[in-house]
Amino acid sequence: MLFKERNHMDTLEKELNLTFPSIYKKFYLECLKAVPKALVGTDLFHDKHELKEWALELLEEDDAEIFLTEKDVVFMMHQGYMFWYFKADGAKNPNVYSYREMSLKPNLVTDLKTFLSEYPNEKKDN
Repeated sequence: MLFKERNHMDTLEKELNLTFPSIYKKFYLECLKAVPKALVGTDLFHDKHELKEWALELLEEDDAEIFLTEKDVVFMMHQGYMFWYFKADGAKNPNVYSYREMSLKPNLVTDLKTFLSEYPNEKKDN
């Protein structure tokens, strides 16, 4: 990691009062260089820090329970109808959850390490 990039992550953690897992920091910094091809069209936290705000708006529009907490990081959102998040509370490999429009509840997807190694490489049918 370059000093400037590492400093950026440290600043984000302090500003948001979060502790990002090292596997997420690596993904975040890689996405600053180039977004994985399978994620083109998906908004990522690295350039859209308002993803959590958008996720909360989606939950409100759906009349769903507001289950996101201060420690939850919405790190991906697809086309405004689906998002993925994890709890940034110091855990090394937190669970990733997803929410799809009108589902009203989040779904456990997998752990963050597995998600980041598999999801960006999945073929999409769009």
